[in-house]
Amino acid sequence: MNRFLWLLLTGCAGAILLLTAACGGGGSSSGGGGGGVQNPVPTISSISPSTAQAGSRAFTLTVTGSNFISNSVVQWGSASKTTTFVSSTQLTASITAADIASAGIVGVKVFNPAPGGGSSATLSFTITPVSPISILTTRLPNAYRNKLYSYPLQASGGVTPYTWSISTGSLPSGLTLSSSGVISGTPPAVTSDTTVSFSARVSDFASQPATAVQPLSIVVRAGSLGRNDTCPGAATPISNGLIRASISPYADVDVYSFQGTAGQKVTIETIAQRLTIYSGSTTTDVFLDSFLELLDSSCNQITYNDDISPGAVLDSMISDYTLPYTGTYYIRVSDLRGDGRPDFIYDLELSGAN
Repeated sequence: MNRFLWLLLTGCAGAILLLTAACGGGGSSSGGGGGGVQNPVPTISSISPSTAQAGSRAFTLTVTGSNFISNSVVQWGSASKTTTFVSSTQLTASITAADIASAGIVGVKVFNPAPGGGSSATLSFTITPVSPISILTTRLPNAYRNKLYSYPLQASGGVTPYTWSISTGSLPSGLTLSSSGVISGTPPAVTSDTTVSFSARVSDFASQPATAVQPLSIVVRAGSLGRNDTCPGAATPISNGLIRASISPYADVDVYSFQGTAGQKVTIETIAQRLTIYSGSTTTDVFLDSFLELLDSSCNQITYNDDISPGAVLDSMISDYTLPYTGTYYIRVSDLRGDGRPDFIYDLELSGAN
């Protein structure tokens, strides 16, 4: 009689020695007999960063979520990336320069291997296109003997941040160019107006850095700084960039000139109420209530702005104004109350000029 038939006839109680083998005694295993703990399905809630410029350098991607395990893998599109387990809620992954060489959108998810496991939902990483790098500043303000000079150069395109240097020539004595693009210092006295020419170079932060070079010059004036309160003769020539000045003495106005091309959009902004001048201050220190005007070549008002946001931001800004002709324009800055004193300091920033 075979064992199966004998068990049917006698019952499990009569066959104790065969009970374990034939009646399921002695334990069982889940998962079809595979045994062990099942890995969870991961979830992701965010990635940081979530964007990059095309052509940027390699970086570390941080993925935040839950149910991460020691052998979780971050997937970049269809490729598995070198992944570091930080905790059950955080992973990091190495993203190469080749991964972000071209603009587009890449799906990012986390995969936990078997047993169990699976893939999380997908979050999007955006790779933005980059325009060619160029230097926007084409003209620099005059420098005056024994007077502090500070003017930041501007560039566009490429992969930020930028690094600046002198390509050819040299700056006037007493002035230096920082790697962040600020020309600053105090020129010494000169016996006559002196023009110093040089070329500035900017390099971007791409994996294969791009550069641009712009010829520039600074006129060091022999005389003292005069009043730039009328146009056209007394206006201070500027180009794209930022210059610091003050409305002083009482009832002072400042006038600047720049060159523009018909159809170009310019933005002009005064930053005074938002300035923090004194070291260690926890509040802004400037009380100028600026009034900003754009004037034509005959000094007639084209447009103006008082407050960026009335009652909230009292600084002034003319934004994306389309220039109607090619030639000279003037910017006039004043205090709305007609006041003026040494602590009425402001930054004037211009973009979109020639």
